[in-house]
Amino acid sequence: MPELSIIIPTLDPNIEFSWEEKLVDAAVEGEILVCTEGSAAAARNKGIREANGEKLVFLDDDSVPKGEYFDRVSELLDEYPAVTGRIHDTGSPYTRGLSGQYDQGDNGHVTDTVVGCNMAIRRDVLEDVGGFDERLPYGHEEVELIDRVFESYTVWYSPDLLVEHPFAESIPDYLEKQYRHGKESIPYYKIRGENVPRRIMRFILIPTYYLDSTVSKSIISTVGQVVSNIGMLHGYLTYELASSDHLTTAETD
Repeated sequence: MPELSIIIPTLDPNIEFSWEEKLVDAAVEGEILVCTEGSAAAARNKGIREANGEKLVFLDDDSVPKGEYFDRVSELLDEYPAVTGRIHDTGSPYTRGLSGQYDQGDNGHVTDTVVGCNMAIRRDVLEDVGGFDERLPYGHEEVELIDRVFESYTVWYSPDLLVEHPFAESIPDYLEKQYRHGKESIPYYKIRGENVPRRIMRFILIPTYYLDSTVSKSIISTVGQVVSNIGMLHGYLTYELASSDHLTTAETD
């Protein structure tokens, strides 16, 4: 029986990974489950159901684990119920650094920030809190899951648990992602039982959401936040005003 199950949602059932040899050469035995069902949440849940390992690793199809990633994640899951690590942004130089979630520093610590392209959870934890909420069609599904994990467990950030992953391939790609994440944040807020209009106004009015380390990055960040705000307003009209009463706080399977 494998010790690790690496679960990857993708739209390409024939995808191959440049890092497979790393798993073959690792001291721990592992399996790769490529899942193409519907949304990322549905695909990951299928992977959980089909996994044979007790330690479940979640990567995106464009995540590239570096170093002795698989041995390290196995060691960490012996000690912690859930872990995440550093993400090296290999995307467009114009958008690198715009995601403050990718690098949480050089020291290991308990974190409340997890990105789905580099996370791992013990099976017993998922059996306790439930899987990914499939009511979330794009994005936020890992955040909502980790919200439930936080209620009973801690998540450990380890800087040496490193993957390479592009935040955005270009400025248009970045803006599209900002719009989609903005729009699909609305069902996430509704599931959490939050005041959605107040949330939207917070993002629109707080200046720090528009600022970055340099003038050029601040300009791109400002445009990105404006696009995200437009997405949130569209999402509000789509989900809040379209009789979406099914998006209420509920326990997932």
